[in-house]
Amino acid sequence: MAFLEFERFQDQGEWLLRPTGNSFRLAGYNLIYQAWEQQERPLDIGWQVSRDELLRIHSDDEHDAQTRRLVIDFDPKAVRRIGLIELLDVYAFTWSNGNGAPDWTPLMLRLTDVFYEEYDPPLDNSQKDEILNRLPEPEPDAPDFVEFLYLQGPDRGWNWGMNGMTNAAFLYGDAREYFSQFF
Repeated sequence: MAFLEFERFQDQGEWLLRPTGNSFRLAGYNLIYQAWEQQERPLDIGWQVSRDELLRIHSDDEHDAQTRRLVIDFDPKAVRRIGLIELLDVYAFTWSNGNGAPDWTPLMLRLTDVFYEEYDPPLDNSQKDEILNRLPEPEPDAPDFVEFLYLQGPDRGWNWGMNGMTNAAFLYGDAREYFSQFF
């Protein structure tokens, strides 16, 4: 997957998206961790961060959803399809280790489709770039969907599960109750 920053711009009255050439990182000591810190490091409770907040963190307060979007290319090396989704919100529940430090964080990402198209014959890089440079902005009422993941605690650098490991999040107790209010 590629985590890409897209610019929102208007051309002849139509709102479009195009890549800025910048990427972003959710895991590690990056956007989700920085959002957790800005929210005063909540433990054993749920917390949420919007795309506006993530974009402000990512851009040092220069951009928000009026000018930028956080887009995930879920198969960036594909030549027969383009599949892009936008990150709308991150819902998290950070469990403590019992000693006042974070242990792990189940996440629910709220996403929406930006663009999906299959191609035959395959696309070359210039064709793909041409398509990506003028993507119609998704409708504001476009359906959303969710993905559940988790981040490991500071002993693993706030990263996703290691390669080959399942990155599923089993939700129970307070975490299950927190996430259930959103769907």
